[in-house]
Amino acid sequence: MNIEQIKKKIKGKKFQDYSYSIFFFITFSFFLLFVIRPNLINVFSLHEELSHLNLLNRNYENIIRKILEIQSFIEINRNDLYVLDQSLTSSPQINKILDDITLNASESGLIINQMNISSINLKEYIKKTTKKTLTINIGAMGDFYQVNKFKKALENGRRLKVVKFLQLFKNDDESSQSANLEIKIIVDTYYL
Repeated sequence: MNIEQIKKKIKGKKFQDYSYSIFFFITFSFFLLFVIRPNLINVFSLHEELSHLNLLNRNYENIIRKILEIQSFIEINRNDLYVLDQSLTSSPQINKILDDITLNASESGLIINQMNISSINLKEYIKKTTKKTLTINIGAMGDFYQVNKFKKALENGRRLKVVKFLQLFKNDDESSQSANLEIKIIVDTYYL
């Protein structure tokens, strides 16, 4: 083909129709890749972020609602908070526990033979938020009714005490109903 024929075909109507289509396609592709696509990506990422923020908002609303419930509970029971402090003290207060146990035993008629306390660290400087246990082993003498009265007195006290172990031994030498029983009790009490 020579140059004259190529010029004729370029100036022809068919070629001009295709050139308009090609130019339109190139322009549309440019807009599609560099204008529309980033906007669509931005819209979808913003929509995803919006759904994530809505979920966070619901979670925060639930947390705030729980905080308000706790706050209203504390406000209602503000006058009774000293009872909680007395039941779970910040220090072991061994002398008070021993006084309570001996007072309960004497009121119930139980005779305490021995009382052992598990080892505790009184110089602990690290303040932990978990409860610590103080175990007291008690050896006593008394009848069944006195043991029952003593156990109820322990449970009704202000300080939190849990009877972990209770064992009753009957002396073989005596066989009457009022015979004294040997009693072994393990009591756990807690502090912060």
